[in-house]
Amino acid sequence: MKNEEGVETKYGTLQGITNVEYYSDGGIKECTTNEKLILKTDYGNLIPQYENEGVRRRFIKTLAFYPNGILKKIALEEQTVIETSIGSLSAELIHFYENGKIKRVFPLNGKITGYWTEDNEFELAKNIKFELDFGIYELKAMNILFYKSGNIKSITFWPKEFFTINIPIGKIGVRYGLGLYESGKIRSFEPAYPVVVETPIGKITAFDMNANGVNGDINSLNLYEDGSICSLVTSTDVIIVTNVKGEEMIFKPEYSAGMLGEEELEMLPLHIQFQGDYICFHNKKENKYSIRTYKITVINNGFDLVKKCGSCENCQGCI
Repeated sequence: MKNEEGVETKYGTLQGITNVEYYSDGGIKECTTNEKLILKTDYGNLIPQYENEGVRRRFIKTLAFYPNGILKKIALEEQTVIETSIGSLSAELIHFYENGKIKRVFPLNGKITGYWTEDNEFELAKNIKFELDFGIYELKAMNILFYKSGNIKSITFWPKEFFTINIPIGKIGVRYGLGLYESGKIRSFEPAYPVVVETPIGKITAFDMNANGVNGDINSLNLYEDGSICSLVTSTDVIIVTNVKGEEMIFKPEYSAGMLGEEELEMLPLHIQFQGDYICFHNKKENKYSIRTYKITVINNGFDLVKKCGSCENCQGCI
């Protein structure tokens, strides 16, 4: 609560703060710190960012709190070592759950500009050792998301990082992101290259050409906890669904107008979900079919991947 000396919190009095927002009951919601403060937390004394060095670091609202007064987010003045369930991690930004447990750790929190590039930031990143159920890896991570239990929920990797996992569906190269069940079993990942996987309807080439690596929580190839395919994205394959009358429904990647309009078309991959004895396309109820009732045919590499343009005038190789 506010007093003459500053704002009282569970972690000490906040002085010299600006851009302050409050909840309706008067509790602090978020603020920017402009002088050195020490917050006494379960993870040690933490110093929120108070200086704006201008070139690399983001200068954002450095502290955020939940309505119950628990710290929600802290941007740190310096990279600080904290103890987590997977060992010591260096952090510049930390998010917490409402119970005070660590939710997400960002080892770095730089801003990408013309003066500070992604390559500059990547050079600062350090390898982190991940001891997972399916292997031990030392990789550079952009952030790590935890369950409330402390187990890893997902890891977002730097775009330059590639590694291989050996799981029941095969030995597969991974990029961008990896998601885990609380049990530690793999939940999702982003294939680094087109990979043929066995599904309830046959072999499908899984790969998302549009994957951008912004968030490792959501990936294009998802597994059930027993290791079977839950959903995937294909950029190359065509699926034909035939009913008892012989009528065909064709599902395939599509082209649509891109950011520049009709001059350049964007490829939209095909999203496929497997739900028991059913297959679903683009997660739409009207595109859900029984595998037992319908004949389903997979045509591998049946979609033309040549980059399309919107007119013959600007031809880029349309067939």
